[in-house]
Amino acid sequence: MSPTQRSLQHLKALGYYAKVVEKWNPFAKIRQDLFGADVLALKAGEPVLVVQATTGSNHAARRTKLEAAGFITLWTSAGAILEIWSWAKQGPRGSRKTWQVRRESL
Repeated sequence: MSPTQRSLQHLKALGYYAKVVEKWNPFAKIRQDLFGADVLALKAGEPVLVVQATTGSNHAARRTKLEAAGFITLWTSAGAILEIWSWAKQGPRGSRKTWQVRRESL
């Protein structure tokens, strides 16, 4: 399961209605985000939640990419909450590892 799919599942459990806004571009053979977003999530009474989903090892690279492109300012000035959600298997030594999310609000 991809980080985006894990994020959708987690958002649903939190009561959000979420959609993937990242698309595959077959001509360029790359995935393209919508202004740095992979998922947009809505919940009554709360601002729009914008999620950039990634693996645990790519967390810092995603932050750098969002900063360089100016998307952090764009989303926050529009009143949205922009977060990076990175997924990694974690747990105590000797125990079964489970998928855990690290959420960083920008």
